[in-house]
Amino acid sequence: MWIERCACVLGKNLPEQNVLEKLHYRYTCPAREKGTYLPQWLWDSCFHAIVYRWFDPDMAWEELQSLLMHQFEEGPDTGMVPHMSHLAENGALSAQQLFQNKNSSTITQPPLISIAALAVHKKAPNKNILAKLYPKLLAYHDWFDRRRDDDHDGLAAIIHPWESGWDASQRWDSLMGLHACTKEELFELEQKRKNLVSILAAHKYDAKTLAHVPEGFYAEPADFNAIRAADLMALAEIAGELGKIAESRELEMRAKAVQQAVHDKMISFKDGELFVHDLLGASEEKSAVDHAGKFVLLFCQCLSASEAESISLQLFRSADCYATPFRVPSTSRFDALFNPKEYWRGNVWLPVNWLIWRGLLSYGYKEKAHTILEDSISLVQNSGFCEFFDPITGKAGEKYGQSCPRNQSWSTIVLDMVLDSEQIIEGKADE
Repeated sequence: MWIERCACVLGKNLPEQNVLEKLHYRYTCPAREKGTYLPQWLWDSCFHAIVYRWFDPDMAWEELQSLLMHQFEEGPDTGMVPHMSHLAENGALSAQQLFQNKNSSTITQPPLISIAALAVHKKAPNKNILAKLYPKLLAYHDWFDRRRDDDHDGLAAIIHPWESGWDASQRWDSLMGLHACTKEELFELEQKRKNLVSILAAHKYDAKTLAHVPEGFYAEPADFNAIRAADLMALAEIAGELGKIAESRELEMRAKAVQQAVHDKMISFKDGELFVHDLLGASEEKSAVDHAGKFVLLFCQCLSASEAESISLQLFRSADCYATPFRVPSTSRFDALFNPKEYWRGNVWLPVNWLIWRGLLSYGYKEKAHTILEDSISLVQNSGFCEFFDPITGKAGEKYGQSCPRNQSWSTIVLDMVLDSEQIIEGKADE
């Protein structure tokens, strides 16, 4: 049942035939129903590939190869993988004008490509494609070290909220200079995000410079860096699969260095409680905004066993910040700007649930992981494959009062949770 339902959603979100004919590799639109999400998005496609591996591995490999078609090949940002691709093929004029670029955006998103490629390879081994992807994935991580870690502390910075994947989260309100609550303020915040692109371009996308530009944006997000550590670890395993033993060891060391930096600089304790902080600005101010990105540290195993226990308790205590009828809200329900309906202001996103679910499993919390799975299944069963969900009602979320897409491709990630859980019970799950 789940395979058929998810395959149907993904199939309906393939680009139009006239677009497919222009592509070297096929990809899946995030959502076609509202006509907004037609180009390819980076981390969306990573989740799509992880789903496709269960029933169409050829498409999974195409999805990932398509992502790298517009990887930057010249200039200071050589190696960067853009967060939006195939703009020209889709006639995405507004995006082309915004980024002043014909084929892609000029910023990135959380690096999950190696994680996805390794997952696909484990289900449908293909060393030829893996060998083709490897140098491109290595160049991507080298770009992070070269262009986004200006203080060489192992932590990558983002220079736009869109790079976090959490576009409109209150995590970024202070850096954007507006703590938005009303619809009008949320509109203003969106316009600020659009205006920020031209500021980035004026400063040549240089993170070190932008950290000191008053109207710029510079943050080191905890979850983004946790994901990067996990992606480096996956790339190390890919190198090992390809017989590149020395490179595999070096990549593993790089991954562990990022894990250590996340642990040492982004975690604090107060009254016995563990806190996780994004670091804001050149001064690396520790953000006090409580958000679900902290649970993603489980995904990359950045925590000790006792720290993992502490943070998992925060997720499941009945009176705590994340005790909503449907888990996991993106922001604490006690946040002054918590809005369960509004885009990234407190919703449930199934890809975030997947990251947390995987993290819980990695620490042996099978029952807690199963609770996340059950909530994710309930959301889809009750409301469909929505882009995001209201954690109170379980219904589709909204953006400025308009319902989000109800057939969003990345929400099919629930399939991986369902099928992998079945294999865990049978003792056959991926390591």
